[in-house]
Amino acid sequence: MRTDREQLAPTEIRHSSARLDSANPVRKLFQNTFGKLSWQVWAILLVLASGGIGFAATSWLLQLPKTPNCPRIFWPVASASMRLYCAQLEAEKGTVDGLLAAINLVEALSKDHPLRSEIDSNVEQWAKEILNIAEKEFNEGSLVAAIETARRIPNNVQAYNLVEERIESWQSTWSEGEKIFAAAQERLRESEWNMAFREAIKLLYLENQYWATTKYGELTQEIQRAQEESRQLDGAYVALRRGGIDNWFKAVEDAEKIESNSYAYQEARELIAKAKEKIVEHIEGLIDKRDWQALLDVTDRLPESLGLKEEANDWQTIATAGADAQMGTVESLESAIVIAQQIEPNRPLYQVAQDLIGRWTLEIEDVAVLEKAKSLAQLGTTENLNAAIAQAELIPRDNPRYREAREEIGRWVSQVQTIEDQPILDRAEELAMSGTVPALQAAIAQASLIGQNRALYNKAQERIGQWRSIIEEQEDRPFLDQANTLASSKDYGAAIEAARKIGRGRALYREARANIRDWEQEIQAQKDYQEAIIVAEARTPEALVAALNILRRIPSSTDVGGESAQALNRWSYQLLSMAENLANSASIEEAIRLARRIPSESSAYESARAQIQTWQQMLNPAPNPTPSSPLLQTNFPNPRSGSR
Repeated sequence: MRTDREQLAPTEIRHSSARLDSANPVRKLFQNTFGKLSWQVWAILLVLASGGIGFAATSWLLQLPKTPNCPRIFWPVASASMRLYCAQLEAEKGTVDGLLAAINLVEALSKDHPLRSEIDSNVEQWAKEILNIAEKEFNEGSLVAAIETARRIPNNVQAYNLVEERIESWQSTWSEGEKIFAAAQERLRESEWNMAFREAIKLLYLENQYWATTKYGELTQEIQRAQEESRQLDGAYVALRRGGIDNWFKAVEDAEKIESNSYAYQEARELIAKAKEKIVEHIEGLIDKRDWQALLDVTDRLPESLGLKEEANDWQTIATAGADAQMGTVESLESAIVIAQQIEPNRPLYQVAQDLIGRWTLEIEDVAVLEKAKSLAQLGTTENLNAAIAQAELIPRDNPRYREAREEIGRWVSQVQTIEDQPILDRAEELAMSGTVPALQAAIAQASLIGQNRALYNKAQERIGQWRSIIEEQEDRPFLDQANTLASSKDYGAAIEAARKIGRGRALYREARANIRDWEQEIQAQKDYQEAIIVAEARTPEALVAALNILRRIPSSTDVGGESAQALNRWSYQLLSMAENLANSASIEEAIRLARRIPSESSAYESARAQIQTWQQMLNPAPNPTPSSPLLQTNFPNPRSGSR
């Protein structure tokens, strides 16, 4: 299509030529000179001119047109085709700015332009490409940039109707992703790993690549990291459950390793709070028990992270004051009071400090009394000890030193009683030295003068028991000697009667009972032996077996032990002989059963076992050798040969 500028070119050329003819005298002279030439010359000139014009025209036609330089075009006078061409070049850049520039170039043309349908088609396509670029930005995780890009589309194009709808969809998807991500993080903070992962899975269903890939990957990594960090707290929980001040400090130490940006941080802080409660309870218990040294040791180890700096200062102050007060002197108690007064009224331990100050003030009043009593007691005489007791009893029951005073009084009373009763016990020892019954009885009477609640009562009772044992032994020894004499003459019944005269609880009672058991065993052994003889007289297998069973009850240490052993062997051999007779009469099974009744204690036992084995082989013979065996033919003679 020829442009307006191209249509005007011939007219402009004619006008320019006329102006040149009138303004140039040289040209006019040239025309007058050559106008007089002959027609042959003109013919030659005409041929040459027409050939040159044809060559020039052909060259011009064959020459390719140059690409328009769009940036240098003066757009107010540019043609529609030139605008559309340059707009397409801008759009081919594929950038938002290029596409917008393309739209602006063609939208400058009138709405009734002949190329409007083509222009509108291109504009809609370019607007959709801008929206696609915004969609890409949205999927890459740039919601704000995507919205800004989409809203750059001119509102006069048809595609603009999709902009707000698309933006609303993006914002809804983005909001849902943030909601899911936040819910998963909340689950992580609560250490609910499975629930957090379930929330993360929801990101995969969002229509956004950024949330479905990048943010999903970030969330799963956070879940894994949170699990690993939570596992670091396992040791802290174990230490907390074990209990004890060392384990509580260990739990705090392990929990403090969790950094503040960790999902396990809140869990770690809760664990530290629990350990802190345990530690504070332990410290309060130490204060109640007045264990000041242990309190100092614990407060020195308190970590700063527990936030107990001010409390620790108060505890150390109380512990230092208490340690001074435990020294028990007036000076140390006064020092303890001064230290405890450092705790100010607004502090939690103020009332505890005031109670201790009151206690120590009371102690100061009676420390001098108790120290005076101790000084008196150091002299060690009865008079001084009694004076010390009287002095210590001045300390009232509600005084903190009352318990110590009572302990000292008890010790001094014991010393007084020992001084008073020792001569009595010494006199009893002197009386008992001769060892006679009257002397021992006199010693017992003397030692019994020491009362039950006296310091030497237990010692006196011990000696009385020893002396009574000596008396009982002297009184009962004749009965036991008589019993032993009777037993040596085998009169065990009389020996038992004599030994039974020693009553239960007497010094020789246990010895007598042991002898009686031995003698009763002898009597029973004799009875069993006689019974076995009577039973064996029947000489039947059953009688011999019964007699043998009776003999087996007789201990070898008794008087008839040797005789019973001989009878056991003799009757066992008789039983074995009976079994052999049964075997010879084709009653091998009966013989085996009878031989098995022979007791293992007898000398016939091994012979019986060997015989039983032989009989069993007879009952179950080995299989006969086959004639075809070369080995058997070699070892045994042929019965047909008549010789070996």
